[in-house]
Amino acid sequence: MQPPTILLLAAAAAGTTLAFTTNTPPLLTSLNPTRTSTTRLFGKSSDDNSSILKEGRLVEFTAGSGSGGSSNKLGAIVGKEGKRNLKILTSTGRTVSVPPRSIKHIVPNGRVDTSDITQIEQHESAAASALSDDMAVGGQNVMEMWELLLEEEDATNSIDLVTISELLLGDSSSISCYATKALLTEGVASYCFKELGGKLADLPLYEPRQ
Repeated sequence: MQPPTILLLAAAAAGTTLAFTTNTPPLLTSLNPTRTSTTRLFGKSSDDNSSILKEGRLVEFTAGSGSGGSSNKLGAIVGKEGKRNLKILTSTGRTVSVPPRSIKHIVPNGRVDTSDITQIEQHESAAASALSDDMAVGGQNVMEMWELLLEEEDATNSIDLVTISELLLGDSSSISCYATKALLTEGVASYCFKELGGKLADLPLYEPRQ
């Protein structure tokens, strides 16, 4: 049985917006996900987070507390703040002091020039655009990819965010990976995938729900 046509999200040339296209990338035509190693992205995998939390690295961190709750924010590491905390630049141009335990995700392939906040804005805009388009089609793209993965013999195995981004958007840039993560965690069909826990150095891993 031929796989259904997938309406894919593709990053625009400037990398600032995402729009739907009807072109199906080769990875979806022949679904054989490649497990991307942490070593390829970060140089090495270690329990020492200092080896990966370097200047320019894009990270998602928890901000806010108390009755108002907390939320995940995107920012780029500028440097250290005191003995332990990290100074992180956000898209507003402000820097915040963040303890390492508040770092929740490292954006795969995400390195930016910390003197240019527009690069952070591009990631946020891409995620917002992806969620808007996802809402317009009722999560169809994520659901169709989920169905294809369930048809695989190893459907119970985990799959990393970079591979999912390549399958869903046809691209593994940091912008596409961040937009893909938004779809998997905040999109209409976010119930299709479960994020697996792991060390901060690891790639975000997901498992298709049965």
